[in-house]
Amino acid sequence: MDLSECVDPRKLALQMITPRRLPPRAALVPEGAIPFSVAHDGGSIAGWRWGHGEPVLLVHGWEATHVDMLAFVEPLLARGLGVIAVDLPAHGASEGISATIPQMARAVTAVGEACGHLHGVIGHSVGGPVLTVALAGGLDAERVVLIASPANYGRQMRAAAMASGVVDARDLAHMADELIRLGTELPIMDLPSFAERLTQPALLLHSRDDRVVAIGEAREIARYWRGSRLIELDGLGHGRILSDAGVIGQAVDFLAVLS
Repeated sequence: MDLSECVDPRKLALQMITPRRLPPRAALVPEGAIPFSVAHDGGSIAGWRWGHGEPVLLVHGWEATHVDMLAFVEPLLARGLGVIAVDLPAHGASEGISATIPQMARAVTAVGEACGHLHGVIGHSVGGPVLTVALAGGLDAERVVLIASPANYGRQMRAAAMASGVVDARDLAHMADELIRLGTELPIMDLPSFAERLTQPALLLHSRDDRVVAIGEAREIARYWRGSRLIELDGLGHGRILSDAGVIGQAVDFLAVLS
């Protein structure tokens, strides 16, 4: 999000939950996608489904779309799994203007309820906390892969505000108050507090050179999520990690364990 010209705490808070609809990056869309939509919050969530095996749900990050997750589709299909990909609220083909973590988690839960039991989920970046909150709220999935996921949403928000030039403590407090009023639920948006409730096996993949979400975030999640495994990588940043064959292979191997 472009925060460089936004210094008013209230305007900044609104901008932080209002994603830009950027043109999706070019990608070869796997054949056989069946489009669907799920009603949510007075609008609709756009989704696509491949295959007939136990489904794995793909959840993209902030200001991204399902296209960013498509590299996982064919490898998952090759292992006998089905795939579901969605555009989060206010992203891509889905309706909406703003998107908080709780809003997006409710949307993912609605997709899960419509599609039935999920064998697994993969979340990138903000998709990580979205999935974690949804899982803690009852999203039915057996295995979890989080890629470049932040641990503390409030901390990420404060870092973004600092980068935009809002450095005064009072302005940060005002911004946080406004974000809470807008429904972000910042006081509880801490992944370790949710991870402690979860029993699903989890694989965390994170590159040490990630400049968007620091590696320390993944280490924090791993400390609290019992039964999780963290794989630290190098040279893949925050976005390139999604197209790395090794990352995709490790995620698919982890998810391909059938119950």
